[in-house]
Amino acid sequence: MSGEKRFNWSVALILFGVLFLGVSDTQLVGPLLPAIAHDLGTTAGHAGIIVTTYSLAAAAFALIVGPLSDRVGRKKVLVSGLALFTGASFLTYHVSSFSALVIVRAVTGFAAGTLSTSALSFAGDYYPYELRGRAMGVLSMGYFVAFVVGVPLGALAASKLGWHWVFGCLSAAAAIMFVIAISGLPVEGSHPQESSQSTSLLDHFRKSDRVAGMAAAFLTSGGVVGFLTYVGAWLNTTFHMGLDQIGLVFMVSGLAAAAASPLSGWLSDHAGKRSVIIWSNLVLAVLFVIVARSGLGPGLILGIAALSIAHSARQAPLHALTTELVGSEVRGQYIAVRNAASQVGIATVATLSSSAFDAAGFTAVASIAAVATLMVPISCIWLKEPRLN
Repeated sequence: MSGEKRFNWSVALILFGVLFLGVSDTQLVGPLLPAIAHDLGTTAGHAGIIVTTYSLAAAAFALIVGPLSDRVGRKKVLVSGLALFTGASFLTYHVSSFSALVIVRAVTGFAAGTLSTSALSFAGDYYPYELRGRAMGVLSMGYFVAFVVGVPLGALAASKLGWHWVFGCLSAAAAIMFVIAISGLPVEGSHPQESSQSTSLLDHFRKSDRVAGMAAAFLTSGGVVGFLTYVGAWLNTTFHMGLDQIGLVFMVSGLAAAAASPLSGWLSDHAGKRSVIIWSNLVLAVLFVIVARSGLGPGLILGIAALSIAHSARQAPLHALTTELVGSEVRGQYIAVRNAASQVGIATVATLSSSAFDAAGFTAVASIAAVATLMVPISCIWLKEPRLN
């Protein structure tokens, strides 16, 4: 990557599309969970095991593909992940038992670990740090446009055609994205990286700032996914919302978050990534508790929208800052370890939330999410802004 201060939108938008697919696949489980549980003869709490399985698979496979992308190049690994995602989503369309669903979701998790690790590493290589907040803001829109487009359309399609069709559509979209990525992503910024010394995965655990980055990822993803997994079931059981109404709630929150994501990236480039991370997490922790105690009405919708904005604001600066903790020759490896921590966080908190939801309801899930989120600013004690020349 050259040192130019010009922002390349096409690369950022393609990587945004890659993340959008992976995140839509993950986030769709929340609103679809009641339908999946009913169709396959289990409880919503037990059906949440597909989130745990998916996350652990993504974490394990990321540890393989991250170092691999350092050696063979980001683009090759990324498009291979898209091919695997296409096939796994197609298989999900055909499942007819819960045990089969667990297996194919694990395979999809393998693909998701590839997509996230490769896309973030590619952006870390391609964009200089002073522009990376903006780049990660565009990429991070994938997390939230999924609320606006992927989740609502998926929920509406599931209510009319059944939840299987949602994954069939994801398979088709992934095939299209595969073609776009092959033709549109430059080779520059995705070359294999030469390293003067060998670095093992364990070496990253010997650096306090890198461990802090892993901890922040663990807590950030775990808290919000644990919360979001049971929003749909909560809205359904407490307020008797149908899938189409739940989809509209996710749409409103996604609109707010998608608008905030590039703005927070721009802000973090000017005000500091670390500062934005700290304040957005403090606000988000409070909103988790407020939303879970809200009654049905405009306040609930506004609360979910505000929660989404706070979550959105912390994503871009966290990605930008953690991708700068290491050099490009081991960036894929470190992002893999960091993403593995993120997925383990999702699996851990989702498991805790599963038991909490069935035993004590959604307020217990929100409390777990709030505690995890409050711990992110603590990790920032060791997560410092790099000094640029």
